[in-house]
Amino acid sequence: MKIRKSPMRYQLVAASLAWTLASACLAAPSGSAEDANVLRVWTRSSTAGRKTYDQIAAAFTAKSGIRIEFFNAVTDFEQRLARAAVAGKLPDVIVNDDGSLGTFIRIGVADEIDKSKLSHAEQLSARAWDGAQSANGKTYAVPISAQANVLFIRRDWREQLGLPVPQTWDQLAALAKAFTKMAPDSEHKGGRYGLVFPGATVRGYAAWYISNFLWQAGGDFVRPIGNGRFKAALDEPAAATTLTWFQQRLCVDKVMQPNAVNSATQEANRSFLSGQAGIYVSGPYHFALFDRSPGKDKIEVVPTPAGPGGMRAILAGGDLAYVVRSGTKKDMAYRFIDFLISPQGQTLGMKAPPGGLPVVRLPVNQGVDVLAVTHDARWQLVAQEYALHGHSLPHVQNWQRIQQIAADGFNDVLSRCSTTVEADLKEINQKLDRELARQKIGAAP
Repeated sequence: MKIRKSPMRYQLVAASLAWTLASACLAAPSGSAEDANVLRVWTRSSTAGRKTYDQIAAAFTAKSGIRIEFFNAVTDFEQRLARAAVAGKLPDVIVNDDGSLGTFIRIGVADEIDKSKLSHAEQLSARAWDGAQSANGKTYAVPISAQANVLFIRRDWREQLGLPVPQTWDQLAALAKAFTKMAPDSEHKGGRYGLVFPGATVRGYAAWYISNFLWQAGGDFVRPIGNGRFKAALDEPAAATTLTWFQQRLCVDKVMQPNAVNSATQEANRSFLSGQAGIYVSGPYHFALFDRSPGKDKIEVVPTPAGPGGMRAILAGGDLAYVVRSGTKKDMAYRFIDFLISPQGQTLGMKAPPGGLPVVRLPVNQGVDVLAVTHDARWQLVAQEYALHGHSLPHVQNWQRIQQIAADGFNDVLSRCSTTVEADLKEINQKLDRELARQKIGAAP
C-alpha cells in the first residue's frame, strides 16, 4: 500500500512565492521617522538560531547605532515572504540558504551586489563567493556561512558491537543492520534502527539528503553541456545504483526509522535525539543539539563513507545574505552585511549564547580560524570535508524546483518499494529535462 507523502505542499508554496513576488508591487512602504534607523532583517532560522542573531544585532547596534528588527521562521518561511510581498512589506535584508539563490534572482528580489560597498569582501574565500553567483557570473548575494555534511554515529552502540567506523557503503549498511538488530533498552523501548532518513518531499528533503550519496556514486541531478545549458542526469547508472541502495535499506533490510519517507528534518532529528536510530548524515549545525542528547560522550562525528567507486563527495553549501532590490535602506543593509562577514560578526555567529545555536558554521572570512574560535576538532573536520570533498549545488535559475521534482520522484519510488527503479528514474529524468527547458536552460532543440 502506497504511503501518502506531503501532498505537493512545497511545490505550492514555491509556486505561490514565485507568482506573488513576481506580480506584487515590490515597492517598500515609506518609513516613518520612528523607523528610519531600523533595518528589517528576515532569517530562515530556528528560535535557537535567533538567539545568536540577537547577539550579533546587539553588537552591530552598539557599533553603528542602527537597530535590527528581526523576523525568523523555518517551516513557513517562504509562505511568510509571499504574504509580505503581497502586502508590500518585504524586509531590507533576507538571509536564506543558497538553494534560494536562483529563485530570488529570477523573480527580482535579490539586488546585484556591489562588492565595493563591503570593506571585508576581499577577505571572503573564492569558494564562498562562487556560491553566491548566478549562471551569468554576476553576484546577487553575500555568503555569510559555509558548511559540509558529516556522519553522526552512536559511538557507544558501535563500540558495544565491536564494529569499525564505516569507510564504504557496504560497511555503512552492515553497521545499520547491526544497530537495528540490537535489543531495545531503557533509552528507547520501542526498538532501534540504523539509518536516519529525512525522506519527505517538503522543501525537497528527500533529494537534498540523497544528493550526498548520488555524488559519491559519481552521479548528479543535471550536467552542464555548455553555453549555460544543462541536461538531466538521473538516467545514468549512478542514479540507479544510489536509489537501489536506499531501497534496499528501506524496503528489504528495514534499517530506517519508522515513517522515514514522510519525515522532514525535524522528525528525523528526533529519531536521532531519542535514541531511536543511530546513524545520521547531517550538518555541523547539529553539534550543539546532539551534544545535549543523546550526549557528546555517546556520539562521534566522522567523514561520510566513499561511494562504490571510492569517490568522496558531500553536500557543501551555506547561507547567503540578500540585499532586497525594493528596499530603501540599502546603505544600512550593506553596513549590516559587512558586519556579518567581519571577523567580529563571524566569531559572534559561531559562538552561540546559552540556549542558542551557531548561525555561522564554517567562517567564510579567511581571517577567522574555526579551531581557534570553537576549540572543537570536529569543526576542523567539517572545514576539511568542505575544502576537499564539498560538492556545491549547480548554478541554475531555479534549483528549488529541480530539487523538488527529484524529491517527489525519489519519494514515490521508495514509498512503493518499486521494482522498476531504472524505468522510474527515466521518467523523473524526463520531468527534469522538461523543467530545464521551461527555465530556458535545457538542451537546445
